[in-house]
Amino acid sequence: MFMCERKIRRRIESYKPDVVISVHPTMNNVPIKSTREISKKLGRHIPFFTVVTDFGSGHCTWFHKGVDKVFIASDRIQKLAKKRGKVADDQLVMSGLPIRYDFAIQAEKMGDRTTEEGKAYQRSIKEELGINPDKPMVLVMGGGEGVGSLSDIVNALYARFMKQGIDVTICVVCGRNEKLKNDLETRDWGTILETDGAPKKRKRDV
Repeated sequence: MFMCERKIRRRIESYKPDVVISVHPTMNNVPIKSTREISKKLGRHIPFFTVVTDFGSGHCTWFHKGVDKVFIASDRIQKLAKKRGKVADDQLVMSGLPIRYDFAIQAEKMGDRTTEEGKAYQRSIKEELGINPDKPMVLVMGGGEGVGSLSDIVNALYARFMKQGIDVTICVVCGRNEKLKNDLETRDWGTILETDGAPKKRKRDV
């Protein structure tokens, strides 16, 4: 841990930061120590902020009472920050989840999604992406890295919809997981079902 801290400190110091922002639960405890050591060396305070990117649940390592501010997106996370990290009220900022600017632009163009204009915009985007706008769509996400049991989840959804005769489009956000993307694009969907309509267990699941 000590050697790790020194490496992190050198990396942070190389950027000559005015502020340090953590967006990952494992990048709080040690980087805070590093930032405080750099502050002592430079003789000036470098604020350390944590932006919690979880909405409904949060690992205890997200929360550290030594930070200057913790930016959160829900009442649930606020309670967890107080309970698990002993973070004070004046350190918590209810800011919502940060999103990429491109998403904000699309939201602004769409406006109220329940209006006729909003629905028309959604339809045009689906058509642009090659998605049938007349079919219901299920969105499956696993973060920017496309992690989790996304492959199994998609198989289970496909099996359930097929068994119930529901015609939907399943859209999977694979993030940077090229292996998952290629796997889904080349999957033989006719071979993943058992005779009773349940998804077949893969070798690693048996």
